Amino acid sequence: MAGNSAAANIELFVYFAMNAFYQAIISFTSQNYGAGRIKRIYKVLLRGQACIVVIGGLLGVLVVIFGRTLLGVYSSSGAVIDAGMQRLWILCSTYVLCGMMDGMVGTLRGLGYSVLPTVVTLLGACGLRLVWIATLFQAEAFHTVTTVYLSYPVSWAVTFGVHVLCFRWIMTKRLLVRKL
Repeated sequence: MAGNSAAANIELFVYFAMNAFYQAIISFTSQNYGAGRIKRIYKVLLRGQACIVVIGGLLGVLVVIFGRTLLGVYSSSGAVIDAGMQRLWILCSTYVLCGMMDGMVGTLRGLGYSVLPTVVTLLGACGLRLVWIATLFQAEAFHTVTTVYLSYPVSWAVTFGVHVLCFRWIMTKRLLVRKL
């Protein structure tokens, strides 16, 4: 439990760095949408996602590399550090997927859709994990903390994909409406 908590605290530093780009994506998307500059929305999305990938990827890798030292700030126990490293290795090495998912949410919200990404994220990031725990985790071979941790990047990737589909649908719909 202590290793999990310490690792979660360290992960937040990576999350907050990526979340800054999520906030910027919302602002710049809504400004460009309001000004009718649709092409710029695509630029905001691509550049924002690029920043998320670079910053999230770099910080995630650094946290994994220096994880033992960082976890040592919270505890000197080898067992706690080992447990924390298990979480850091799985989550921080894939945390960029969470940032990318959030970047898509920022784009959708900037376009005026707030309920859609909320529902998609609840079903994808939360619902999928619950299904994962209720099914895969129940098999004895998969009844491990690693299986629980792996549900995070899988749910982030699936939810990101659904957000991309929603964005494509919205942009197609918006472009058709603007042509009328």
